[in-house]
Amino acid sequence: MTSYKSTLKSGTVIPAMMVAAGLLAAAGPNAIAKPRLETRDVQIAASPCNPCAARNPCAAKNPCAANNPCNPCGAKNPCNPCAAGGSVSSKCVVPRLQSASANPCAAKNPCNPCAAKNPCNPCAAGGGAPELTRAEAKAVYDCLVPALKSGYGKSGDRDAASYAGWKTYNNQPYISGTHGGRFVNNYANRKARAYGKFEKAGRMPPGAVLAKDSFTVNAKGRAGAGPFFLMEKMGGGFNKVSGDWKYTLVMPNGKIVGKTNGSGSANVKFCYECHMSVAGDQDSMMLMPDEFRKN
Repeated sequence: MTSYKSTLKSGTVIPAMMVAAGLLAAAGPNAIAKPRLETRDVQIAASPCNPCAARNPCAAKNPCAANNPCNPCGAKNPCNPCAAGGSVSSKCVVPRLQSASANPCAAKNPCNPCAAKNPCNPCAAGGGAPELTRAEAKAVYDCLVPALKSGYGKSGDRDAASYAGWKTYNNQPYISGTHGGRFVNNYANRKARAYGKFEKAGRMPPGAVLAKDSFTVNAKGRAGAGPFFLMEKMGGGFNKVSGDWKYTLVMPNGKIVGKTNGSGSANVKFCYECHMSVAGDQDSMMLMPDEFRKN
């Protein structure tokens, strides 16, 4: 398996926010945090505290707790990494994980709560979505595509209905911690084709649209559709605080949760607050880890 790595090139906005929220420990007055985006490392779900233990002394620090005042996402936030990953498909599965989950004593069982490297173990550092091989990730995504296209298309959003015909810039679905620890794919329309230059992409022209569809895979190998994330570059003066990008969030059933400067605009405020941390160097575009880039 390849490692999940990608370092944010500039700014310390995200780590500062996370320290303030109690999600990262300050490393000293002179330490410089280096946030890592598009990886499982940023997942709030990576808490070392066991959220299932009734007498867990760390319960108060559990970022998934509904009443946790340090949870920056909120219980009703559809992008909350602790939130349910959406509906689970009855046919889109990872056979390897399904077989392992049937035997609770199997050494390699991803649902074995005692396994030291168990990705489902809530006590293990770096818990979260199970790792998949490239073939497994592609197979699950291919199975889910019809449902994703159908669900997002119900939103009535033009880009949500047509994105599947755009060019993809990742060579396999990969886990994005900044999108709830879900598996995602990167798409861009023709006006955003410079995105394929990654760090050398420059500033996008008005009309450029970047999209991410998403899905989840649970410990038993069952997959489910996730939200759809859109960002469109608008003309100058559209919204200074968002860098003139319009963000749209669509749920798997087609419900539009919010649009910048539109209905539910407050619900996508966190999108541009995160993306603006790379506004200077990358025109607010988050870049995927090198190993998942398609040349």
